[in-house]
Amino acid sequence: MSTQGRKDGDVAERAVPHVRKFLGQRLRALRKQRGLSQERLGRRSGLSGKFIGEVERGEKSISVDSLYHVAVALEVPLSHLTDVRPGRRAMVPSPEAERIFALVAGHRRAADVRRAHAVIRTMLRGAS
Repeated sequence: MSTQGRKDGDVAERAVPHVRKFLGQRLRALRKQRGLSQERLGRRSGLSGKFIGEVERGEKSISVDSLYHVAVALEVPLSHLTDVRPGRRAMVPSPEAERIFALVAGHRRAADVRRAHAVIRTMLRGAS
């Protein structure tokens, strides 16, 4: 193995705990916002509550499949859990914002979604 390969590997190894920590924090924030215990979220997602706690503390990695089941159980897009870029706050939408998203997401026609976006953007500009 080349020195360059080892250097890149070392960087990747150091990044893993960082990613697990951010993912765990995001998971915990969403779970608590919904008033769920680790056990209850575990049951809803087909995992153990103990494992949910280990993921939240950054002690264990979680597969994409399991993470998807957790996102479904939390009723959030998978991207809410996976965008762990440094400097990005774990934005947890309010229940009201999620209701708006669910309403808009239910429409398959792009024109309807664009119209809803324009209306909401106009409303929020007026509220500032």
